[in-house]
Amino acid sequence: MKYYLKEEFLHDNNAKNAGNKARNDVESIVKSQGFQALILSVDNWYEMSTAKAQIHKVKAFSHSLNRLNEGDELLIQFPMLHHSFFTTSLVKKARRRGVKIYFIIHDLDALRFMNGQAVPLKHRIRMKIQESGLLGSADGIIAHNPIMKSVLVDKGIAADKIVSLDIFDYLIPNFQEKTGLTKNQRIIVAGNLAQEKASYLYSLPAEPAYNLYGVGFDENRALANETYFGPFLPDELPAALEGGFGLVWDGDSAETCSGVFGEYLRYNNSHKASLYLASGFPLVVWKQSALSHFVLENGCGIAVESLHDLKATIDNLSDTDYQDLVENTRRVGKGIRDGHYLLTALNNLK
Repeated sequence: MKYYLKEEFLHDNNAKNAGNKARNDVESIVKSQGFQALILSVDNWYEMSTAKAQIHKVKAFSHSLNRLNEGDELLIQFPMLHHSFFTTSLVKKARRRGVKIYFIIHDLDALRFMNGQAVPLKHRIRMKIQESGLLGSADGIIAHNPIMKSVLVDKGIAADKIVSLDIFDYLIPNFQEKTGLTKNQRIIVAGNLAQEKASYLYSLPAEPAYNLYGVGFDENRALANETYFGPFLPDELPAALEGGFGLVWDGDSAETCSGVFGEYLRYNNSHKASLYLASGFPLVVWKQSALSHFVLENGCGIAVESLHDLKATIDNLSDTDYQDLVENTRRVGKGIRDGHYLLTALNNLK
């Protein structure tokens, strides 16, 4: 039997952010392929002392894994939200019983903080215990892209255990195709707009203009070329988006992607890229991002070194060039909405 680990407190469909969207979509996609839920329920752990919470999580995870038999397969979304100090040993024990354990990576703090930034204590603990040991104990790993895969290989994980996702899927209920897109429409910025992640929004050049969607934006500091629409539920956001391109950019500078979140784009696939493509919008990405390879190879967007170059880059596109980007985006976007990329990665796991 094939199972996915269901960590029960994940679902909060009333939250107007995309925090759970990627994980919820993974569950929906694998369920459509016959995967069964393996429930991991850890009630009230946050009310306990650290030691008691650890024991409580170990018992809960051990109880779940003990339901599996030789030949069963289990997909775990990483990082685990109910991780404990003993998770790695429990995974190894299950593998010795003949259970296959696979991980799909959502985030890696070891990459987010690998460029010398100060690392918060909780992230150092996760990097040491969860990332270094747990991933290495897996039968297979789905990484974001070939660059993330190469870093994991450098850290000692066997290359033949790792496959690339290429881009996250993004399910859209009641999808309606965008029409009438032109290259001169506003640039879309959606997601977490908080200062620590997107302070570049307060130093953009005067052109082009931007439509902003999400939480954390300070309207009192909005620039003349910015229109802020507020937050939306993840499944309602695609229909609300209006513009000509979706921007994938993080950090404190419009000159380049910088800081912890900006540098992280060198290795990860931003989930907002999937939102834009699934919604029908070509991308604008940082030229040095890992995602730029996918975008340029699939012809579904443009890559720039700086947002100060963006207007000239768009101006240099002919209308035919732009419509080619839109057509390629429709092709890629359909795959994203259909769960194509996760299903392909799962089939490629050995």
